[in-house]
Amino acid sequence: MKLTRIASVAAAAAMAPAVLLSSPAFAADTVSPATPSGPTAPDQAPDAPKAETPKADTDKAGADRTGTGKAADEKSGDDEQAAKDRAAIKAILADAASGPGVREAAQKALDGTAADMRRFLEVIWQKEQYTDDRVRVARLHSTGGVAVKREAEKALRANTHAALKEFLTTGQHTARYEDDQVELFRMLNGAGRGIREAVVKLLRDGTPEQVRQFVAVGQHSVRASDDRVELSRMLSDAGPGLKAAVEALLDGHPSNAELREFVKNTQHALRDTDNEVLISSMLNGTPGPELKKAALAALKGTAADRAAFLKTGQHEARAKDKAAEDSGTGTGSGTGTGTGTGTGTTQVVTTGTGTGTSTGTGGSNSNLTVAGGSGRLASTGADDAENAWLAAGSASALAAGAALVLANRRRRMSAEG
Repeated sequence: MKLTRIASVAAAAAMAPAVLLSSPAFAADTVSPATPSGPTAPDQAPDAPKAETPKADTDKAGADRTGTGKAADEKSGDDEQAAKDRAAIKAILADAASGPGVREAAQKALDGTAADMRRFLEVIWQKEQYTDDRVRVARLHSTGGVAVKREAEKALRANTHAALKEFLTTGQHTARYEDDQVELFRMLNGAGRGIREAVVKLLRDGTPEQVRQFVAVGQHSVRASDDRVELSRMLSDAGPGLKAAVEALLDGHPSNAELREFVKNTQHALRDTDNEVLISSMLNGTPGPELKKAALAALKGTAADRAAFLKTGQHEARAKDKAAEDSGTGTGSGTGTGTGTGTGTTQVVTTGTGTGTSTGTGGSNSNLTVAGGSGRLASTGADDAENAWLAAGSASALAAGAALVLANRRRRMSAEG
């Protein structure tokens, strides 16, 4: 072998490690010894296969995080809606217009699940509210005045929630104002000065709210003042029982209701008791027949009968008894052309040709009745013989008078002849 060839082989042997260490295949084996490259696999860029695998893992992790976030958002939204529903139900419970049915259902929903609260707000609330409103309208119908009853009946017959709500929010107040005005006019009947002045002012200038307040509350204090004035007036003409009761009431610091009850009812019972005592005392003396009869009838009658007896009836009965006491019964005699005298203190004078009758009881008055008849005067209590003598004398006088008239006429005729 030549020296030049030996030198070439030695140089190649010295350069071989450097070449091998710098090749791509050797570098790859050094980085990833667990995944050796096959002898036929092409060379790849260092980041190609390794970049794809980590990216796929990252996308999967992102997808997992997205799903978890959506579930969390949905749960958060449900919790937020449940909180709103709970607050709405609590507001319904705090509303004074909510009836017992609504309150019971609302509390039941609060004690339940979120679905229970949602169902209450969407379905149950309206049903229970309709039932409660209908009950309220029926109650107002039973206690209201004429106008309130009329409008409530219309709402109940309509049988719709809208009609019930309209009555509860507007209709009842308009109708009540009408009833309150009627009540103001009614108060004027027998009212005292304070009530009259207040009512007239309200009818002229009062608002519906002012009228309602006076009818419901204000009238009582004003009427109490009028009642005290009336009690003081009673003392001026009260009987012993009524007077004692009035004084005891005023000394006891009565309430407005007690004053009203006494003036409206109690005084009449006490006054009637005093009237009964007074009428009974009249019978204890020596009343005339008419007074006694009228007094007994009053005691058997009503309170109004007793009051009327004391006011006028007793005086009429006393007048009748006085008239009967003053009247008398007498007898008299006389002729048709003369005079007749009766027994006792009564003297009767009659003239004419009729029949006269005189009666008396010995008093100062007598009744005389004149009627047509036979020309004979009839008198009670006279002597029959005296009557016959007077009758005969009267007949003789008439005959003598007639003879004189006839003689005078004959003389006048002879003289003329």
